[in-house]
Amino acid sequence: MTGTLTFIGHVSVDQVETINGVNVQPGGAALHAAVAARTLSEDVILASVIGEDYPYKEILRLFPRGSIRFSRLPSTRFRITYDEKWEAKYLETNYGAGTRISFLIIPRRALRPNGVVHISPLPPTRTRRIIERIKESSPKVKISLNTWIGYMKTKRNREILREISREVDYFILNDSEAKALAEVNSLSIAIRMLRARTLIVTLGEFGAIISSEKSGVQMVPAMRFPLERIVDVTGAGDAWCGAFLASLQLTGDLVKSVTAASIISGIKCTGWGFSKLLNLRFKSVDHLIEYVIGLREGSMQKRLVDFF
Repeated sequence: MTGTLTFIGHVSVDQVETINGVNVQPGGAALHAAVAARTLSEDVILASVIGEDYPYKEILRLFPRGSIRFSRLPSTRFRITYDEKWEAKYLETNYGAGTRISFLIIPRRALRPNGVVHISPLPPTRTRRIIERIKESSPKVKISLNTWIGYMKTKRNREILREISREVDYFILNDSEAKALAEVNSLSIAIRMLRARTLIVTLGEFGAIISSEKSGVQMVPAMRFPLERIVDVTGAGDAWCGAFLASLQLTGDLVKSVTAASIISGIKCTGWGFSKLLNLRFKSVDHLIEYVIGLREGSMQKRLVDFF
């Protein structure tokens, strides 16, 4: 029996500008991760704090009530622009209600021993407090963490992140974040320097590197989703985390989970925000892989709409 997957972090209103145009859409790391996890798992909780002005309340109905709190502060808002190489620049960040996110919003059932709590990017000091409270309340709950390179600009933040990376079960970073956190220019050196029970460094279309205390370092290539056109990469890394954890809960297989995460993240990028994932459902990880193999072989027997 798999346990509950809980995603704690920001739910935001995003204004995104890409080479394809401008779109205002629901966003936030925790929401992207939770929506991606729902493609493979039914037991997903979203824990966040939003403003009463939040315009996408229908999205919240996808998740159990009680773990999403409302605040009189304005909703978290981001304004992001991407260049031709899909490099992001944050033009505006207003955290508002997101500053009220804490351990207290995590529901009790999320802390059962077979559950996983994923902490999406939050300020390191607050992240550390949340981890401490989870461990005090339920030592057997697995904790997953990913962060953001913007939180690594100060020495103190880097020290805190390196410290708490050793306390969680899964620490997920992209290659740029890993090098920034280790303060080196070589990814191989960064992987050797960073200490974590299971360190997962995502490499985009190339897959991921997994370094764990039990199995050492291994490279897991990605099975790529055949993209006709990239529309929006906002939240792609967060969607990767959500799909990875959902798959890991189902299979216990790190390789399959990297494969599932890469596929789901790729699908996400074919539409604005997470619109391509909202109603997508797969019965299992094997079901997802079968679909992509069919596409790669040119099979027209199964289309994406067959999995809604």
